[in-house]
Amino acid sequence: MLKELREIVQRVTASSDLNEAMSELVRKTREAMQVDCCSIYLRQDLEQAYLLAATDGLAAEAVGHAKIPLGEGIVGLIGEKEELINLADAQHHPKFKYLPEAHEDAFKSFLGAPIIHQRKALGVLVVQQKQVRLFEEGEESFLVTLASQLATVIAHAEAKGNLKSPNWHGMLRGLAGSPGVAIGRAWVWRPKVELDQIAERKADDPAVQHARFDKVLVQVEDELDSMALRFKESQASESVAVFEVYQYILKDPVFIGLIREEIERGWRAGSAVKRVCEKQIAQFSTMSDPYLRERAADIRDLGQRLLTRLIHEDEGPVPLAEPVILVADEISATLIAEIPRGKLKGIVSAKGSINSHAAILARAMGIPAVMGIDHSFELLEERTLIVDGYSGELLVEPVASVLREYRRLIAEEAQMDELFATVRNERSVTLDGVTVSLLLNAGLSADTDIAMNDAADGVGLFRTEIPFMMRDRFPSEHEQATNYRRVLTSYVGKPVCMRTLDVGGDKQLPYFPIVEENPFLGWRGIRLTLDHPEIFLVQLKAMLRASQGLDNLSIMLPMVGNLDEVRVARRLLDRAWREVSAETATQQEVIRYPSLGVMIEVPSLLYQLPELAPLVDFWSVGTNDLTQYLLAVDRNNGRVADIYDAMHPAVLRALQQIIDAARRYAKPVSICGELAGDPVGVLVLLAMGYRRFSMNNSNIMRIKYIVRQSRTDELQKVFQEALSHQHTGALKGVFGRYLEERGLGGLLRAGR
Repeated sequence: MLKELREIVQRVTASSDLNEAMSELVRKTREAMQVDCCSIYLRQDLEQAYLLAATDGLAAEAVGHAKIPLGEGIVGLIGEKEELINLADAQHHPKFKYLPEAHEDAFKSFLGAPIIHQRKALGVLVVQQKQVRLFEEGEESFLVTLASQLATVIAHAEAKGNLKSPNWHGMLRGLAGSPGVAIGRAWVWRPKVELDQIAERKADDPAVQHARFDKVLVQVEDELDSMALRFKESQASESVAVFEVYQYILKDPVFIGLIREEIERGWRAGSAVKRVCEKQIAQFSTMSDPYLRERAADIRDLGQRLLTRLIHEDEGPVPLAEPVILVADEISATLIAEIPRGKLKGIVSAKGSINSHAAILARAMGIPAVMGIDHSFELLEERTLIVDGYSGELLVEPVASVLREYRRLIAEEAQMDELFATVRNERSVTLDGVTVSLLLNAGLSADTDIAMNDAADGVGLFRTEIPFMMRDRFPSEHEQATNYRRVLTSYVGKPVCMRTLDVGGDKQLPYFPIVEENPFLGWRGIRLTLDHPEIFLVQLKAMLRASQGLDNLSIMLPMVGNLDEVRVARRLLDRAWREVSAETATQQEVIRYPSLGVMIEVPSLLYQLPELAPLVDFWSVGTNDLTQYLLAVDRNNGRVADIYDAMHPAVLRALQQIIDAARRYAKPVSICGELAGDPVGVLVLLAMGYRRFSMNNSNIMRIKYIVRQSRTDELQKVFQEALSHQHTGALKGVFGRYLEERGLGGLLRAGR
């Protein structure tokens, strides 16, 4: 029945109308299973009943009228128990409820499966037969599979149907892209030119096509330069790095060369851009790493920007009379840059994740954003929206009481931002005199981050892989050293911890492809670089050369799972240091041997800490990956993101084990995951004994203020109180009260 199942699923999911989809499903299911009747009952919460929504076998006039109250009948029992029921003779079951208008007297056997979407029962799918018999196991599996597919169709249709109603108000859920709250009218943006709309055409004048392409290249490069300059002047320094990625793509000889090759083959300039971009988009879209997958959006944006210039002249700035919530299927960094800063209140995107450039830019600019809202956005045009960038919720046409509450929260946030700014030049020290180090997570462009973050104590994590990803070959030792030197000199007198190359498997380099079935558990991080010591040694030597005379470098190894990896890495670092020291012996300055540490993100390392301690100088906890590996949850997957919990009891026990071992073996330890920038998270970590936190730019001032308002002796007592409770939400509740007592209750939204 696999063929029939596939055909039914394809027909149902392809349908744009829910009633049509349900009618098709009951008809095809009855035919495929060779039963006498197939019906769908949908749950109606307002009427507290299940409504007969479609049937092939019962009386047609009963559709839309016949109802079974919740908890009654066999249908109600399936919805209540949320499990399949198979009966040889349903009429003898004590829960059987007769529906006279449905004319089901002749049917005896009954098989029903719940229709469930994201833990919510939406209805029941039923097949019936006139003969008395139990349905077979294969038939049960067939019906359960159909019910699961129907659940998605119903959920999406329900949301779209709600939006079509002009009076509907409710909530759509996505991913929290950038913290904050915004209220405003929706402005739905549509691209002027889309790649898939361009018809590929040939030309017999390659010289003319090259000239056209050269002209638009200069125009688009100038646009990007202007955007980057505007953001630099507005002090959103981290966002400049986003445009550096765009500028690099436009100057990438491989990317540009591929377009020129297509022109030489006889394609028009626009067709050449389309062909190359679509191939690149397809390549990036299949990658497992969320950061690299989002680069497909960058290629698409640049391609459409080039095509817009090739097809017609620029239509000028975006015309907006008042501040809006930007809503689009896919939002690029350049689209955000085109909207005047004072006219952009919030961002809502169907595509994209927390790793997209739109989300990165929104966080840098302090604009609330919700990503991954999978709905028909044309239905949101001109609707009043509330963007909750803390929870990932989008409220449509909120009622007056909800509007008042969110306006109060926005005013409260503005007051807190002013409060946080007062501690910019103060030390990070608790009320009972405990000094805390607040460091930066940097990766796109750490040398520009320093302009905004003189309040930071250094860099706790510098990701070195970006220059590797944006080239058509491995960068040379000189190129790497120049890049690292720029970063290190930006932080003179402050520590900079550089993580060695963390690519492979799910972070593919375009010139070093790796195909794996499960890249998250594959050939990546230290595993790859140790297998290629020629790559690893070049990077280590470049870091050492860059640190000459500065003495602020430390090196960290990613994805370490066993001690042999550390031993081999140490030997290679020894060799690199000896070679660089010998080469620079005639110079005045000595290259200091750097501290070497590891990222604790692979759970196996938790059980090797005593043996690890003598091999390294420090360790840093990557709570994001550690949590994902411990809980087996991908936080970028909307279906399971709600069970990703960095304060899960298992994660907390692991963190306690790590800090206890750090004390026992006198090893400096830091936290470099998002938990370090979470208001409740940092209080919990302080209570455990952590004193070094590395976080994104936007969190530094907020966390510094919280640190200065706290006492570690009090936090330890609060922590013990929280642990005495037996439910997982107690910890957030107890520490939430601690924040509220200090007038910081508004920060709890960021910790949700």
